[in-house]
Amino acid sequence: MKFVHGSDIQRGLREISPSQIAVAYVGIDWKTYIVPERLHDIVLSPTVGTNPAAIVEIAEAIGWEHVHFLDNLHAKIYLGERGAAVGSFNLTANGLSAEGLQEAGFLVEDARALAELRARLDDYRRQAAMAYPTTATKLARLAELRALWDRAIKQGVIRNDAQAIALDAYRPVSADEIYVCWVLGDITYTDQIVSPRTVNNTLSFLESDMVRPDRWILCWTPRGDGHPDERYRPYWLHVDEVVEGGAQEAPYTKVAVERTGRAELPPPFEITDAAVHALYAVLNSGEFPEFLDNHETWSVDRTLPRLPAFLRALSEAARQAATAARTPESAEALGTATVSPDALVREFGARIREAMDISLSKKYVKTTIEGLLETYPPVTLAKHGALRLSFESIMLEPRFAPLFNKNDLDCARFNLFEADPSYRPPSA
Repeated sequence: MKFVHGSDIQRGLREISPSQIAVAYVGIDWKTYIVPERLHDIVLSPTVGTNPAAIVEIAEAIGWEHVHFLDNLHAKIYLGERGAAVGSFNLTANGLSAEGLQEAGFLVEDARALAELRARLDDYRRQAAMAYPTTATKLARLAELRALWDRAIKQGVIRNDAQAIALDAYRPVSADEIYVCWVLGDITYTDQIVSPRTVNNTLSFLESDMVRPDRWILCWTPRGDGHPDERYRPYWLHVDEVVEGGAQEAPYTKVAVERTGRAELPPPFEITDAAVHALYAVLNSGEFPEFLDNHETWSVDRTLPRLPAFLRALSEAARQAATAARTPESAEALGTATVSPDALVREFGARIREAMDISLSKKYVKTTIEGLLETYPPVTLAKHGALRLSFESIMLEPRFAPLFNKNDLDCARFNLFEADPSYRPPSA
């Protein structure tokens, strides 16, 4: 038996190469500390402290039949063929990076001790099988954990360690994890909406709709015929609370509210150009009329039974768009060549400088903004309204729209409209 602490724990785990693990918490960076290909079985606690995205990754790697849930598990056991590690360290960066919590434990090679640890893991699995006997029960618990995890991030209880997820990598675990809804228009609040100044965004529903808090809404804007208006980019709204009778526009009087002043929360997947094209393609396919604005009384409840099929179609369309974007001809047709975020930011800055150079040469302005650009990134300047003239138009170009949120783009449209109501900005 060997005592280990700090960075020695990581080295010990690499030597053991565990195939069976029992830990309370698993973090998003679990693959940093073990060899995923060697992992065969894991027992974990599906409570706040375990990242739900990490559970999904592990289940995809080893199968749900080898992922076991035990709510009150607090042990930390890493078992390999010829050794094991036992101690205080969870399968998280806090537990294993040697830069977070002060952790310690023992590396074990004694055959008798290893047999006892295997027996203990078998017992944990038996308990877990009684608590969560099927994949369906595990997914139901995972859906609850996702909602709790998001709420804890928004309230600042835990740190957001999520990584950006592409649409084709998104894996829903419940039928109502997200809602896909068209935007109904402006809402006139009733006095049921407490502290309206803290409202960031809202969407209204029928009072009978089963809209739940701690869910996401993928919002899109319809044309007059009920199909997507591609001049407007879809956006996410997180439901912090649901207020019955919160809107005056009957029959859509139930209001899903997103509040200001909350910690930033990662959405289910990024709304990239490929995701936008996929969403509009699926909505226009004719296969999912329940999601369209059909000028009758619309209910989100009618979309929920079709949501799994809708999301599968969405992922497939996104994969096709991403594949097509890798060929120059298709990328030109889609207008979505694959560009890294950093490269896109640099390109935006170059376009801003080019616009200022033209403005100076045409004597539209008398001073340069180079001093500002040396102090602040161009994206930050645009967000804070320090740029004028055609800068808002550049923000609204589909290529640069992903750099900004919906409020930024709406402000750019408003500024352009105020300057010239007849001007038609780029579609974003």
